[in-house]
Amino acid sequence: MTTEQRVLAALRCEQPDRVPVFVYVDPCRPDAYDPSYQDVLAAAKRHADIIHDWSFPSTFHHSAVRLKEETRPLANGDIERVLHTPAGPLTSVSRGDWRGGGTIKRWITEPEDVERFLSIPYEPVRPDLSAFLQARERGRDLWVCQVTMEDPMCMAGHIAEESLAIWTLEQRDLVRTMLAALQGRILGELEYCLKNGVGPLYYFNGPEYALPPLMSPGDFQEFVVQYDRHLIDLVHSYPGNYTIVHSHGKVSHFLESFADIGTDGLNVLEPPPCGDVNLADAKRRIGDRVCLIGNLQYDDLVRGSEAEVERWVATAIEQGASGGGFILSPCAYPYERALSAKASRNIVSYLKAGHAFGKYPLPDARMRSRQEQIS
Repeated sequence: MTTEQRVLAALRCEQPDRVPVFVYVDPCRPDAYDPSYQDVLAAAKRHADIIHDWSFPSTFHHSAVRLKEETRPLANGDIERVLHTPAGPLTSVSRGDWRGGGTIKRWITEPEDVERFLSIPYEPVRPDLSAFLQARERGRDLWVCQVTMEDPMCMAGHIAEESLAIWTLEQRDLVRTMLAALQGRILGELEYCLKNGVGPLYYFNGPEYALPPLMSPGDFQEFVVQYDRHLIDLVHSYPGNYTIVHSHGKVSHFLESFADIGTDGLNVLEPPPCGDVNLADAKRRIGDRVCLIGNLQYDDLVRGSEAEVERWVATAIEQGASGGGFILSPCAYPYERALSAKASRNIVSYLKAGHAFGKYPLPDARMRSRQEQIS
């Protein structure tokens, strides 16, 4: 099977020739990485199922209208950005680092900021799709192409968490107004991609912002399930396209809700202590409806021994891969600019073990020796 055939079979909850193995690096873009990633990129090219990702280019207001913007250095070294909207200025503050900076103040903190946000004129974002389409043609036997998009709840990344938590209790209509405004714009962006042959994977970010403790289960049902199912339905109305919904956090109590959205795949299914997902339990509950994607903590992978990495890989495959519908994946991407030698060795071990242990019909991977399995 090609990578595309293998990944799409898994997303249909079918059994491919082996478990797809994913890692958050793209060996097709070697210039994007520090030289310390060389061994990982080479191993990914040989053992991983490459997902060639393209993020839909959009500002947080999902409009192509260009606003006057100012950037101001602050006395403590932080950077303030100012967007001049028709209803007044919106500001954010960030602190720079090599990864691009951390947010200190988000764009929206007060109800007046919502008025300013909604005053921004709407002009559809319609980027040139030729690079994506060419990459798909060029790599049909090498990778599967994916477009990453936001769902409406992803707007929460631009709202002060304390404000949003209060508004879900005291000003729900304000939250609904923002979600509705963004829903129409995102549906338009999505249809533009679908009509022009972009696919076959669509990856949506945002639901994690609606998980406890920030919001209640009822909020998740209203603000995620009721909106996202329309995005998923639109993707599925174009045959041959599939969806993956992304969410960090403690999602165990929400697995059936994610399945109700209609997504084909769900990642990252974090285990304790960062998350609360037991992979065997998730497989039992929704594994016939949703492809499970995960659930190895990145920090464990890079800090454990190589023997532990192989054991964790074997356990994940044993718990999640029976009958198909599983993609082996870390729960995060490598966040280091330069990988340590140990991290590099461990990620390579993860890729080799996943490729070897995941061949169908599945062996009892933990009973097979390293010498028999790893080449």
